[in-house]
Amino acid sequence: MYKKLSFLILLIVLASCDPPGDYAIKIKEDKSSGKSFWSTPDFAFAEWEIEGNNMRDSIFWAKTEIILKDNILDKKPLGIAVNSFGAYEMYWDDVLLGTNGTPGQELLTGKVGETDRYFYIPNELATVGKHHLTMRISQYYFPGYDRYIGIYFGNHEQIIRNPLELTALIHILAGAFLITFLYYLLLFINDRKNIPALLFSISCLLFFMLIIMEYLKFYVPIHYSNFLVRLETIGVLTLLISFLIPFYFSIQFSIPWRKLVFVLYGGLLLFIFIKFRGSYDFTARSLAQSMWLISIVMVSIAAFYRNKGAVIVLIGLIASALVDYFLYYDVSLFLSFTIILLCMLYMLSAKMKEEKFVYEQSLIRSERLKNELLKKKIQPHFLMNTLTSLMDWVEESPKKSVQFIEALAEEFNMLNQIEDQTLIPITQEIALCKSLLKIMSYRKETKYIWNDFNIDVTKKIPPAVIHTLVENGITHCSPSSKGAIVFELMYYEEERFNGYELITIGTIRKPNKPVAERTGTKYIKSRLQESYRDQWQFISEATEKGWKNEIRIYR
Repeated sequence: MYKKLSFLILLIVLASCDPPGDYAIKIKEDKSSGKSFWSTPDFAFAEWEIEGNNMRDSIFWAKTEIILKDNILDKKPLGIAVNSFGAYEMYWDDVLLGTNGTPGQELLTGKVGETDRYFYIPNELATVGKHHLTMRISQYYFPGYDRYIGIYFGNHEQIIRNPLELTALIHILAGAFLITFLYYLLLFINDRKNIPALLFSISCLLFFMLIIMEYLKFYVPIHYSNFLVRLETIGVLTLLISFLIPFYFSIQFSIPWRKLVFVLYGGLLLFIFIKFRGSYDFTARSLAQSMWLISIVMVSIAAFYRNKGAVIVLIGLIASALVDYFLYYDVSLFLSFTIILLCMLYMLSAKMKEEKFVYEQSLIRSERLKNELLKKKIQPHFLMNTLTSLMDWVEESPKKSVQFIEALAEEFNMLNQIEDQTLIPITQEIALCKSLLKIMSYRKETKYIWNDFNIDVTKKIPPAVIHTLVENGITHCSPSSKGAIVFELMYYEEERFNGYELITIGTIRKPNKPVAERTGTKYIKSRLQESYRDQWQFISEATEKGWKNEIRIYR
């Protein structure tokens, strides 16, 4: 995908290397009573006003000089592309080339004409030397706007074809981002916690809409009275993109003080958008430059802290700035946005690759933990001790041996039910603990008491975690002076985490012996890591009553 997009970007760059022509245009108000005014002007061209300085509600003449040299004749047939607000007549020297509406009659004729028009120059008129291009123009719908006139001069076929070729290439790019939008939107629908995928999806959609709105003028006729709606839409889309892209980077790189920074940054964007509303190109460029600047700052911070992928994204942002510097604005804006979106795509794909690796590792770990869970119960010394106790009870108390076998079967049945699960209801975990205490009371002929408090029956927990803590309590504690070992499980909720606290009330057999991390503790930590990643804490320590184990699960 990256190679195809890179090739497409190269084609767009090559197709966009020819900037529009730059001609000095002057304007004079038409105070004559006839249309022959253009052929016998009674004032000097040097005294005409500079284009855009006159905004009165009148008919005006606009005029510029074009010098044709020998080399330009090779481009015949010649043509002119005009981008202007208003209804006008176009003249080459004293010859009418065509019209775009009727100047001074806009109210009567309605909205006739387009913002962009093309005019053919007959070969017999395209001679070497100085020529005058003249327009008789009215601007009824926007009399308060500057009378800007954009002129593009060259081969007639080429000036029509070039914008369409560039539009076709840009629209291929737009199609790629539309498909990308749909793909990552579906990913988000399947995983509602994947906020970066949602932000990237929305950014691709906005970028697609921005491309369509920008290049719409080349294939859809737009009257100049409706042209500002298009420009306003482009401004809003640029505003949203300028906010979303840095916000995406701040989430991906976990930038601190993100909320405060983006409240201030959002305020800055709104100020630019409102303050310079009407100066459409300047507003869009200012918004894009603000987006680039804050993105550079955030990615530089991430690169300083050696966040994965930050350096590559930083290089991409610098490349987008170079594109903006060397190409003219209409094309550089879209290529710069494309490079930045590719940086976003790189970050998202890198994160997805990392998550896939973590998921695969969790499957391996889960399988290993399942096997460990089985081995914890089906191990030689456990079976040997259990069967030895069973043999004694069969001889001494057949009734008691039957009860013991039933309790043992019940525990194995519970373990069999949970072996393939990563989380089980807390009620099922408590039932498993009680079953273990019942078996151990037969084996060790010791009294075990189970109490639980404030248990939320809707909660879940990794299988056999508390069960393993109970086993550890039985192994390392002996009955207290009251002749029993008491297990008390309590659930509680704090502002940042939920917790389970298991207190074993008994006498620690070897209180001075250092506590080593054995198989049971490793199993507990592995299960917690599997289910909660790094959002957990396990605390195990001695108390006056015996031993306390605490599991904290952070939100």
